[in-house]
Amino acid sequence: MNVAPPGDGNSAAAASPPGNVAIGESGLAAGRPETPRANRRRLRWAWTVLAIVVIGVGGFAVSHSEFLDVDDVQITGLSTEGGTGLSKPELIEAAAVMIGSPMLTVDIDGIAERLIALPWVAEVTVSRRWPSSVELWIRQRVAVANAVDRSASVALLDAEGTVLEHRGEQVVGIPVIRVDQLGRPGTRMTGLAPLLLAVEALTPELFPWVVALVPTADGVIAELVGGVEAFLGFGQDYHDEFRSLEAVLRRVELACIVEVDVSLHSSPVVRRDDLRCG
Repeated sequence: MNVAPPGDGNSAAAASPPGNVAIGESGLAAGRPETPRANRRRLRWAWTVLAIVVIGVGGFAVSHSEFLDVDDVQITGLSTEGGTGLSKPELIEAAAVMIGSPMLTVDIDGIAERLIALPWVAEVTVSRRWPSSVELWIRQRVAVANAVDRSASVALLDAEGTVLEHRGEQVVGIPVIRVDQLGRPGTRMTGLAPLLLAVEALTPELFPWVVALVPTADGVIAELVGGVEAFLGFGQDYHDEFRSLEAVLRRVELACIVEVDVSLHSSPVVRRDDLRCG
């Protein structure tokens, strides 16, 4: 019977070489306790994770609480001249801000896009006003002319020729221009530069005398009360032409006039019809 000598390396559980430490399945040195420093490190990690969870849950709860819900919508910068333009209720409806929704989830860009798509709106800024308001700063376009086409349909235009809206009747207090065809709301009508310059230059003193401004191949004609036509031509800004027309109307009796040509504003020409004078 052969007996293996001690330490010959053939036994099933050989002894560890001198200087080596046996490692258990846990990865820790067998029989070596954790140090206080390791305990503190693990405790700090645990508290950090807990704090992150608490802050996240608390932040979500606060942001979705009634305290940070949208309670109202405020509109600033708005003016409606001459009773035209969109009212605050109309703009709030178009903005579609959901009252009671969390402030953090308010779609600022979406609100701005919905408002700027309105023909009347020229500029808009949407802001959160903590804790519970959404502010809409809006600059509306100003209607400067009633555009009337051949079928007598009416649309309001701004100074750049943008069609603001179609209407069933003219707005009192702003000039009338005659056009061949009206564009869709929100589009900009072209070829109206001389007419719009004349609209801008029309003075309060002349406004009651002017029925409509009409484009022609030779420039702008002002249709006056009584069927009189005033030829303005292509003016630089029409201020001189209107001043010349005012001077003519102060000197002559309108009932006797058929035409007035102020395209050369320094030398106006008046054509009379004595039969009309009675």
